[in-house]
Amino acid sequence: MNKRFFLGVAGLVIAIAGPAVAADLPVAPVKAAPVAARFSWTGCYLGAHVGGAWERKDATDPVLLVQEGLLPGNTVGTTTVRVNSTGPMYGGQIGCDYQFAPSWVVGVEGAVSAGALRGSTVVPLPANAGDTANVTVRTDFIPSLTGRLGYAFDQWLFYGRGGVAWTNDKYSVTGVFTGIPFDAEGLGMRTGWTAGAGVEWAFTNDWSARLEYDYYDFGHSNVLMSDATNGFASIVTFRQSAQMVKLGLNFRVGQ
Repeated sequence: MNKRFFLGVAGLVIAIAGPAVAADLPVAPVKAAPVAARFSWTGCYLGAHVGGAWERKDATDPVLLVQEGLLPGNTVGTTTVRVNSTGPMYGGQIGCDYQFAPSWVVGVEGAVSAGALRGSTVVPLPANAGDTANVTVRTDFIPSLTGRLGYAFDQWLFYGRGGVAWTNDKYSVTGVFTGIPFDAEGLGMRTGWTAGAGVEWAFTNDWSARLEYDYYDFGHSNVLMSDATNGFASIVTFRQSAQMVKLGLNFRVGQ
């Protein structure tokens, strides 16, 4: 009887005191899951690109150049011909970006694209039926200095860019007129503007890849064309624009 009584009292005490004792025991802290750091586009980069370009050049007046140089007084009116050029391009870029507020990105970039954009077209020389001139234009490189403004979605950046651009071109007008071979040559370095847009993906903290489209406009330029053999020279006006698609890879520093 007494034994049963004491066992019952002990069980009742444990039932009452157990939760209170457990509440006083120290509880191990629970660590929060680490939060991934947001990627920042602030920093500088150095990279390379490959792509393709196509140009349009309107030449005025190669007919006057040849006919008045070899047979003066036989040219009537003005002739404008179009020369379309296409070709691969490759080059490099260097720039810096700054991210703010908190997803906008502003930056500046210098780039040079080189290649062999070459095109030609044939124009009749009406002062002597059947004779023609071959107008050829070649672009060696297109440098640019631009600013860009973009909006970042973490490791993705969508941006537009614009600024100043230059081009270096070689021109020639060749053929045979009244039985006389001719070869007039000219060089041109001109300044214009460029605008474009692209998307860039930072696939690691140090490396990013981009796809970009750019438009270039170089306006009108007067080019002195001269034939040293036949001893004539004249001005031919060229109106030039270009478009380029580039795939680039950048190594980023300062992340």
